Amino acid sequence: MGAVLDLVQDMEQALGRSETDLTPWFHTDFVWDGNAGCGRKTGLEQFRDGWQAPFRSAFGARRYETSLWLEDADWAACIGTCHATHSGSFMGIPATGRPVRIPYVDFWKIRDGRIAYNKVDVDLASVAAQLGWDVFEARGWDRLDPPVTRLWRGQSGQGAAVKPLDVVQAMEGALQRSDVDVSDYFHEDFVWDANYGCGLKHGLQEFEQGWYLPFREFFGNRDFLTEHYMQDGDWAACFGACHATLDADFMGIAATGQPIRIPYIDFWRIEGSKIAENIVRVDFASVVKQLGGDVFLGRGWETAQPTDHGAHPAS
Repeated sequence: MGAVLDLVQDMEQALGRSETDLTPWFHTDFVWDGNAGCGRKTGLEQFRDGWQAPFRSAFGARRYETSLWLEDADWAACIGTCHATHSGSFMGIPATGRPVRIPYVDFWKIRDGRIAYNKVDVDLASVAAQLGWDVFEARGWDRLDPPVTRLWRGQSGQGAAVKPLDVVQAMEGALQRSDVDVSDYFHEDFVWDANYGCGLKHGLQEFEQGWYLPFREFFGNRDFLTEHYMQDGDWAACFGACHATLDADFMGIAATGQPIRIPYIDFWRIEGSKIAENIVRVDFASVVKQLGGDVFLGRGWETAQPTDHGAHPAS
């Protein structure tokens, strides 16, 4: 563990203590760049008012459980879950007092000892589903999953025998070429574990039939543009967006052929020279929004403030 992870983990402990002054950890002009339903906050004030305040109001007794930490140069990343109770109104759902799991993934860019940029995905669609609201109205691609409960999350053994990013970037090249056979990059029994609306694919066959094939059929002219890669130990991670056109009806929206941007965040664990585990977030709610819909029905937390998409942290 280095200074970057020390800073980020100390910040997470401060969030767990519900501290209100976050200036020791964040630049005042930092950018919090979230998924659809969460929004993009520029500066500490917008972050406090547009994320911290509604999050704390909606969810009490919060406990953060981070299962993976990565560190690479001036970046850190993590996968985790906030365990909480539904103690306040959430997207129009009155408080129920139910326990909820709030999955999150984060990337942080550190500049001069503080956080300058935070790329984040908080699976609010999953939280809504736990409270009885399927924002995708049974049109999510998790409906393609076999109707069985699977808890297996990859295997452990000899670890990576090659640099994780070498495998991942070669695999991304295969996706860019639309290669049909991707067995050179994935273990036969690997796990593809995604956000609500995308699903859980156990093994290469399920992945190909339940994700890779429909993705190619729905989205044409695909161009994968990854903004940042990192690796640590047996893991690699990245975030970016696939630029494509809509070639098939998507979640009740007629195919338009229009250009769309499909944001993604990926974490991969390498076993030997292949991918054994892929934890991924694909922002389907953002795709619907680009097509004129809103799965959150105007209740998303990005609506309270104007969004400045031009703001970027100083390098």
